[in-house]
Amino acid sequence: MVKTKTKSKKRRTYTTDKHNSKTRVDTVNKVNPFDLHVNRLKHDVLGKRRNYEKGGQPLKSRSRGIEKRKRTLLKELNSVFKQNTFIDHRLGENDPTLTNDEKLMQRLIAERTKTRPGKESRYNLNDEEDLTHYGQSLSKFDELNQKPIIDDYDDDDDLNKGRLNSEHFFGGFKSSNEQRKPQTKQEWIDNMIKSTKLDKYERQRENEKLYDMTQTLDEQWKALSTLMGIKEKKSKDIKEKSDDYDKLVNSLRFEAKTTGVPIKTIEEKEKETAERLKTLQVEENQRMEQPTLKSILSKNKSQAHIYVEELDESYYIMDGSKKYVTFEDDDNDNKVDKNETVSTNETEENEDNTTMMNNEDEDEEEDEQTTNGDLIAEYEDIPSDIDKLQTRLSDDKNALSTIWKRINDKRLPPIPKSVLSNYFDVLLDYYESVTSNKILLNQIGKNLLHLLQLVNNEQIKTNIINRLKQYHVTLSEQIENDKFYQVDLSFILFLKLIAHLYPTSDFSHPITTPAITLLVQAINHSSLKSLNSCRQALFLIDLVKQWISKSHRYVPEVIVLLIKLIQLACPIEKFQYFISFSSKQIGNNQLLVLNKNNDLSNSTQLTIFDTNDLDDNNDEHRALILQTCLNHLTDFLKIYQSLSAIVEIAEPFKSFLIIIADTSKCSHILSQCREIVTLIDTIQTTCLTNRKHLEQGKEQAKMLKLFEPRFGPVYEGKKNNRLPKEYAERLHIRQKYKRELKSATRTLVLDNQFIAREELKQQMEKDAQRKRKVKDIHAQLSMQEGEYRKLQKTK
Repeated sequence: MVKTKTKSKKRRTYTTDKHNSKTRVDTVNKVNPFDLHVNRLKHDVLGKRRNYEKGGQPLKSRSRGIEKRKRTLLKELNSVFKQNTFIDHRLGENDPTLTNDEKLMQRLIAERTKTRPGKESRYNLNDEEDLTHYGQSLSKFDELNQKPIIDDYDDDDDLNKGRLNSEHFFGGFKSSNEQRKPQTKQEWIDNMIKSTKLDKYERQRENEKLYDMTQTLDEQWKALSTLMGIKEKKSKDIKEKSDDYDKLVNSLRFEAKTTGVPIKTIEEKEKETAERLKTLQVEENQRMEQPTLKSILSKNKSQAHIYVEELDESYYIMDGSKKYVTFEDDDNDNKVDKNETVSTNETEENEDNTTMMNNEDEDEEEDEQTTNGDLIAEYEDIPSDIDKLQTRLSDDKNALSTIWKRINDKRLPPIPKSVLSNYFDVLLDYYESVTSNKILLNQIGKNLLHLLQLVNNEQIKTNIINRLKQYHVTLSEQIENDKFYQVDLSFILFLKLIAHLYPTSDFSHPITTPAITLLVQAINHSSLKSLNSCRQALFLIDLVKQWISKSHRYVPEVIVLLIKLIQLACPIEKFQYFISFSSKQIGNNQLLVLNKNNDLSNSTQLTIFDTNDLDDNNDEHRALILQTCLNHLTDFLKIYQSLSAIVEIAEPFKSFLIIIADTSKCSHILSQCREIVTLIDTIQTTCLTNRKHLEQGKEQAKMLKLFEPRFGPVYEGKKNNRLPKEYAERLHIRQKYKRELKSATRTLVLDNQFIAREELKQQMEKDAQRKRKVKDIHAQLSMQEGEYRKLQKTK
């Protein structure tokens, strides 16, 4: 038989083993697809980036969590009730692989991070360390730089040339008397290095000697120069010429400075002032009118929608703040569009304004003449009490102007607002105490107005409102006692001051509105028993006329008081009066009836500051009172001529004026009454022609009563982009809270499971160990018992 050769199995080469090992490692590191967890997509959108396409690995994350709990929770569980155990927190002590140098390096890094916390100084190495170089500190670089440094390439040209010429080509091409030994190449190189080092050393010694000599010479020269008084020449700083490129870079680097604003011309300033006045007048007219429902809804932005049922429940919200006209360029008293003073007549107002302007010019001249040295002596402390102010005024009559200079002086530090508000209260007290001096009252009113422009805070408002409350209390007490009384002069002056400080044309104001109600209450209960009381009543009527001159607000109490005054001038019986009056209010029902003709052309008008008492039996005084009453009547008729009810308002005056014109003996009063009657006729005719009868509207078909749906935003889902901002934030926070709560509860459950598992494991280990020990004890006891029995048998 032929023996067939069987092929022997070849051994695998090293390369195949290496390849198989690589594949084996790859298979080990390869992720098992059964361990992945991928959520199924409900809607697969093309081109959408998804970070979770690879899928989650719950087994790996679970193992990582268990390892982390073993490092943290298990250690705490093992040392939970053990008082005598401690954990070694030293760096590197628990790591046996680290050397001592590595441990020290870790501790040094930790100490440096403690001394330099924060991101800014993290890379700021060696802050407090003194670096050295060959034992010398680098911080003293000035001392090191004093000596000249010799560079390696700082050789003399002559030496180099000579050495090159003599040593090139091993010195075989130039004859010399010196006999040289033949040298190899290495020997020649060694000799050349030695010679160069020697030359360099010698040159360094020469340079050091020169440096020492120059230092000694410099010190000697400095000593001689100080003795001889020679001053050192200061080196002039050479200004480097800036390059065009540097200029361009700087222009791009820094912000360009703004060019100077051109100075405005007089025409431009006048134009700006006119525009400001126009805007302020428009604002004043808006505040004067009664607010409509549309304006209220525009202010109340939070109310998104108003239903039909809620329209009648709306209320007016008024802003009582006053805006003053203030210009930066003007130095005169034209900063506010109110140059009113405390006097009652227009002629006196103009005179007072001229005197005020003259006083201001004198004050400005005095300010220019003052120097910095006189400021401390001239400007004293601002008085904080009325007694201090009165003492200062008794010593110096110009104390008010001096204090006002101190307040407005820009060279001195500004006065705090609390001090200015206190000074405002002091000036108010002094204003109420002074009632006879007209010039002083004008000056105080001007100072109060400027102070209010500087400091308009709540303290001043509350002070004025408290004073109004005090006047109201005194007025109500007098009304309860006598029902009708004669008003005080201080009360009239205070109301006049309020009209000077605050706007009286506003529909609603926190100060002027209660003031005008107080004024109307005083008018309603004013006494008319004598000519003096009639004069005080006319002053109150004049105040009301000034207050409503712009707003044209109808005040019925003034009309009633005017009718009562004109009735006193009619010689008729009591039952024929249009308005019945009480004997407490009017003592003589024919107090203003004139008995003879009086010439009123040269008579002076009534003012508040007239202290002379009026005689009830004097015809001149009666005619003067009656003339001012008729003047006020003409003014009120002109103010109220635009009202639709002016026909009914002016009708009672017409009959009384006709009676006065027929029975009066004064020619001036007679002509004035006829003029007023013609004015009333023209006003009534124009009003009647413009009147239109009320027409009944067409009856509309009654609609069925249906419930009006309350429309509001519809929230259809989380992805509604039109959701309100607050609602969207609330949804986001709620969703985030739910997510965090879910993760926290999950971690707590897993931690509890881990702790329970470890406790069970420890308990089972203890039980197994106890069982093993019990078995060992039983085995030992059984062996001992067997041995004991053997011993008993042998005996």
